[in-house]
Amino acid sequence: MVTRLGLLWVVCLLAVWCDAFGELDRSTRWLETDTVGGVQEPLSPAASMELIQLPDGFALELFASEPDIGKPIAMDWDERGRLWIIETVDYPNTISGQPDEGDDRILICEDTDGDGKADKFKVFAEGLMIPTSFTFTQGGVLVAQAPHFLFLKDLDGDDVADTREIVLAGWGIFDTHAGPSNLQYGLDNKLWGTVGYSGFDGRIDGNVVTFRQGAFRFDRNVGDGVKGFEYLAATSNNTWGLGFSEEFDVFMSCTNNAHSVFLGIPQQYFKNAGIDGYGIEKIDAHYQIHPIADTLLQLDVPGGFTAATGHSFYTARSFPKEYWNRTAFICEPTGRLVHKHVVERVGSGFAELGDGKNMLASKDSWFSPVGAKVGPDGALWVLDWYNFMIQHTPEGMATHPERDIFRGRIYRLVYEQGEPTATTEVYQDRPETLIQALKSDNMFWRITAQRLIVESKYVALAEELQALIRNDTVDDINTNGPALHAIWTLSGLGLLDGKDVRSLEVVLGALKHKAPGVRKAAVQALPVRIPAIARRLMASGVLGDPDNRVRLAAYLALTEAETTPEIGKVIFDAATHVQDIGDKWMAQALKILARMHHRVFLDEYVTRFDSTAWTASDGTLVHQLATGDKLSTHALGASNGVAIGAGHEEKAPRSPDQVVSIRARLGELRYDKQSFTVRAGSTVRIEFSNPNYTQHNLVIVKPGALDRVRHAADELARGSRGFEFQYVPATTDVLFATDLVNPNEQYEMTFTAPAVPGRYPFLCTFPGHAETMHGVMEVVD
Repeated sequence: MVTRLGLLWVVCLLAVWCDAFGELDRSTRWLETDTVGGVQEPLSPAASMELIQLPDGFALELFASEPDIGKPIAMDWDERGRLWIIETVDYPNTISGQPDEGDDRILICEDTDGDGKADKFKVFAEGLMIPTSFTFTQGGVLVAQAPHFLFLKDLDGDDVADTREIVLAGWGIFDTHAGPSNLQYGLDNKLWGTVGYSGFDGRIDGNVVTFRQGAFRFDRNVGDGVKGFEYLAATSNNTWGLGFSEEFDVFMSCTNNAHSVFLGIPQQYFKNAGIDGYGIEKIDAHYQIHPIADTLLQLDVPGGFTAATGHSFYTARSFPKEYWNRTAFICEPTGRLVHKHVVERVGSGFAELGDGKNMLASKDSWFSPVGAKVGPDGALWVLDWYNFMIQHTPEGMATHPERDIFRGRIYRLVYEQGEPTATTEVYQDRPETLIQALKSDNMFWRITAQRLIVESKYVALAEELQALIRNDTVDDINTNGPALHAIWTLSGLGLLDGKDVRSLEVVLGALKHKAPGVRKAAVQALPVRIPAIARRLMASGVLGDPDNRVRLAAYLALTEAETTPEIGKVIFDAATHVQDIGDKWMAQALKILARMHHRVFLDEYVTRFDSTAWTASDGTLVHQLATGDKLSTHALGASNGVAIGAGHEEKAPRSPDQVVSIRARLGELRYDKQSFTVRAGSTVRIEFSNPNYTQHNLVIVKPGALDRVRHAADELARGSRGFEFQYVPATTDVLFATDLVNPNEQYEMTFTAPAVPGRYPFLCTFPGHAETMHGVMEVVD
């Protein structure tokens, strides 16, 4: 058990790391409040709110707090606009060896008198153990509680779960904060979620499935178990954020210096084409966070995003226009803040627009925002897990006596000059209310109405949905949410499978809609496996659409179409189009498309390609597609476990003369060996294993280069390409390096030891680790 003295040692160590990493940006000094042993005492909700800085024109309102609620970690709203939350006092304790029933629960919080504060609380389910997420589906609630997904249903309408069924098993319990989260209903009528490095190892619909951290989706009807499961992309670390734009662009946030990643192409497309691909891109533009609290406990990525969580966009219209559909809210509880993350279009993808800094930040060293989402009223709702201790490492921190298990707050951030979302009454048994909700300017109501229409199988609403799609108007940011959701609603009702001609014609007409998001939705929802539909799509003009996202969607859609000579022409034309060649995602989609329809593309290539007529820049991609050269789409910079210094790479490693086993210490930022000895010129294999809770690598450098490489690694981490290069700086000081090794995984690296005897330092270059995680390789004759 860690003592208070041990806690203060952690704080002091973190201060040393922060000093070594650079001065943090703070606008105020440490708040002079009552402390115990140097640790700030918890504050009342009112006192804590006084210490939260807000943007001009905004106000913070308290919706609920202790003793009415406990530790909130997830939230969503039902069709009545009532807030549901998960409360957990068990998190982050280990699951192994504990009883099946825990102390956590799902609570309904309702404001019955309209004063903006919850006054009615109802326990929907209790006896849960570390549930981490939930979503509404098929008349019930799906709950992520590793190792299971549970499906809970209220059968008699009393707001209490009557049934609890395990619908999926296999989620890892190696680390409780690395399990599944972010369950939500997608615009494609699938259920989406994310998972950390605890991953999944089990059976889904009869098939053995294993994967680590990343994003996934599956069919919405889970009553008979999870089906239609699709692993979408592998991420770099624990993935605690998942967000959809109003046009169904998909983003995630990950811990440890990856607060925003964009899902460009789901993994299944690469798999179908037999291409080794990587469908996500780290798009954040800065390393630094901007805390105003003076006490930070961060074991990784000091001064940056070590615990980024949530990636919800502002998808209502109560905030100023600058927020609409381009600003996401990413919590960093260890920094006591909510980041304002603004994205901009870059071709068919996205990038962060500079550093939006803080949406909220507090001087209160207990303020712990773990979720920020737009609610039914258009306000930004924030879950405050209120705790001085956020992280659960080093060992013993999870059960430390100073860890709070009682306090929690829920806030609403409102724009004082904005109008709340118009009150929407939604009743599942009154279809006309669902159509009205589809017209809301708040995406919450649109997606809720879509879900209820699809669940209720209201095919009789087809004409009203078609009318919404035919409405060709756009709003101030060139979107039409009702039309977009109406397309996906028709899809969810099964009316776009080829049998309902009228619905198909309306959606085909939407390929020319004024709103690019509607055109993209039409492309994605149409059944291009039907040859006539594929021909109509190719003739519609979307392959030359001015919006790159629409063209990208069209190329990916055609991978599922029947192979025809027309598709061969499409690929050749696109691969010689400068705008598509220079777009990362477009080029990858064309590689996939060319592989899926290689014969007809090759016929077109042989007929039309003239090597003397095309410049090198124009002909490069089309030539690659034809010859199959360089079709792998992996991210650049991975060292793949070979020596990366000049003259040291092992082309065909011999059997090692010596094997060195090194482990990261569990709960510490140290190797289990501080030194080892090898003979000059010998073949060495390092077996590096990582039982810890965060990623590590092992980098061997030249004698005397430890501090230079530390500094270079810190600078690399602050840039936009740190993860791309595995946080290994491109310097001749680096001799050998492993890849980043995920928690509970191993890595082998074989190299020829330097010929010159000496002391060669080794270190972990992951942000914040090198200060204590290093040692020496002694090279002797």
